[in-house]
Amino acid sequence: MATVLKSEIDPGTGYNEVAEKELIGRARELKPLLEKHAPYGDEHGRLHPEAFDALTDAGFWEMAAPRRWGGLGTSTRAMSLVGFELAKADPSVAWVYTVLHGSTWVASVGPDALQEAVFGGGKHPVICAVANPPGTLDEVDGGYILNGRWPYGSGCLHASWAQLGAMLRQKDGSLQPGGFAYAQMKDLEVDITWAIMAMKGTGSNTIVARDVFIPTAQFVHVAKTGIGGHEPGKRHVGEPSDYWPFMPFLRATAHAVVAGAATEILDRVTANASKRPVLYTHYARQADCVTAQAQLGQAAARLSGAVALTLKNCEAIDRSGVTRVPMTPQERALSKGEGSVVVELASQAVDQLMFLAGSSSFADANPISRLYRDCLFAARHTANLPYVGYEILGKSMLGIEPNISPADFI
Repeated sequence: MATVLKSEIDPGTGYNEVAEKELIGRARELKPLLEKHAPYGDEHGRLHPEAFDALTDAGFWEMAAPRRWGGLGTSTRAMSLVGFELAKADPSVAWVYTVLHGSTWVASVGPDALQEAVFGGGKHPVICAVANPPGTLDEVDGGYILNGRWPYGSGCLHASWAQLGAMLRQKDGSLQPGGFAYAQMKDLEVDITWAIMAMKGTGSNTIVARDVFIPTAQFVHVAKTGIGGHEPGKRHVGEPSDYWPFMPFLRATAHAVVAGAATEILDRVTANASKRPVLYTHYARQADCVTAQAQLGQAAARLSGAVALTLKNCEAIDRSGVTRVPMTPQERALSKGEGSVVVELASQAVDQLMFLAGSSSFADANPISRLYRDCLFAARHTANLPYVGYEILGKSMLGIEPNISPADFI
């Protein structure tokens, strides 16, 4: 077990900077263990139990919870940097970490009754989440009956709760925009459907609900309240994380995973350049080839830009939390557009690096192969698509309303 961290808040920043440094260090220290178990994730479609236990022992789930529920009060920047370090070892581990702590944070900004239901048991919840396609909720005494199938439930094999998108069925059979239903995983089923070329260890299988009763307190009517809305008289509110914007937070932490995996490829290619020849040329070392030097330098610069933009957006989110001043629609749109730049820069850098890495890097036994496919796959998550992000930013700049996404999802 890791040393227990204290919830000490820096009065200058509003965040637990002492714990943050320790947690980032713990993520780095886990690298040998996570690298050792990464092939297990590829083979079994889930994280190795020892890898997941290491995340728990490191205190990473306390990062996602506010101090009022025994959490640590860490910043977006810290959460992103932990994911960045984990991704260097195994992007699947980093993705599961990012999804689970992000979903747990979403629950922590919900209504009082939801927070009490999820966090009030005295144990840190671990929550996976799928918003789309939505299931259905039929109202009954005391709550709802939930039905549906939710694919791409990353981390569901390790979670204790699930946050599931759901529509409300009216008496005439029509469906009304709904929100998030929270169910314990013990009441749900998991269909093993995750057979993808990348991010194999995330176990992003299909979560199934068959006539599952959901108490009223475990449903958040997002269509009415928005995500993280703070109604008058709300008791469980007041920390910086309660004022973070929904999608910018989730997006920035996900981009850190992409950047971390790409950075590990860069480090490995750089180290190998002094050992590998350029076949069919007089270069005994790739490091002596001028064009290889330039390609390596350009890839490194692109990655540096991707990391800098990601941290810039983390700092904007953290500033919003401390000042309690929401990001404006224009700031959110800029964050979306800059996130698209992050994805493009990282993807371009990785493509350059894989030419330098050579065909042997595509062997299943070579860790670069896993890093490469996981990095490019994560970059193509629906929240990261550059052509969508650029359109959103362009429409915002031109004052074209409505934009193509709901406000909470920009």
